[in-house]
Amino acid sequence: MRAVSKAKNHSIARKSLRRTIFFIALILFAASTFDAYNQAQLAVVLILFIGVLSVTLLTGISGQLSLGQGALMAVGGYCMALLMTNQGYSLWVAIPLAMVGSALAGLLLGVSAARLTGPYLAGTTLVIALAIPTLANRFMSVLKGDEGLPVDVGYPPVWFTNLFGEPSYEEWQLYVALPFAAIALFFASNILLSRTGRMWRAIRDHETAASLSGVNFSRQKIFVFVVSATFAGLSGALYGLRGLVGPSVYPVSLSLLLLTAAVLGGIRSIFGAFIGTVIVVFLPDWID
Repeated sequence: MRAVSKAKNHSIARKSLRRTIFFIALILFAASTFDAYNQAQLAVVLILFIGVLSVTLLTGISGQLSLGQGALMAVGGYCMALLMTNQGYSLWVAIPLAMVGSALAGLLLGVSAARLTGPYLAGTTLVIALAIPTLANRFMSVLKGDEGLPVDVGYPPVWFTNLFGEPSYEEWQLYVALPFAAIALFFASNILLSRTGRMWRAIRDHETAASLSGVNFSRQKIFVFVVSATFAGLSGALYGLRGLVGPSVYPVSLSLLLLTAAVLGGIRSIFGAFIGTVIVVFLPDWID
């Protein structure tokens, strides 16, 4: 039985890896054909794609509607900015630590939200998103209020330019975002194909039936909030590297944008999450 389970896990990992490799190849091909402006847009697609994946996991797979993913992105952005500006950490260290901070925020939110469903959960998460400007102004000395914290992706290290040549600033934004987006895609694919994903879908479809089949739905609800918050925090940290971390960067409309992208592509589909993100980023130029 254990050998069968191990073989199944390996099969899931191989399938997720194939998807990820194809995704990386697709993005690199697109980047090679785009101009600087479209490369910057593609970098935004990769960043927001991670945030849309957080909505796919939380709402599409487990059935918990959240309007506060932008707030969790802000947690990741502020953690990253404070670590880089105050502690002098590089982005490669600050971003993983920001993900840990976002996961802790997701744990607190998940514990509070485990008893809520439907509009009550949506309303609670929306209030959290609305509170960002208040918190930024309340802790002005640290978070700098509406002024925000300036931080950017910087320039590539010497070893990178020696190996691949000197990229433009827009290309470097894309190359920084790509490995994180690929890792997020790999883990999201693994989750959806695994036993954990099946439990989340069972909770979404019928909590009582899931409970009778042995699923601890309260614990799983908290767990999915932690995982979703980690994805959102990663997206928020990368989003802040575009130049500024502040309330104007993470408005309430950002949460609605992520939800819109997820719905447009099919809220239960990882591939749909990417298609929806492409639509919301590129559509304003397509219809202009």
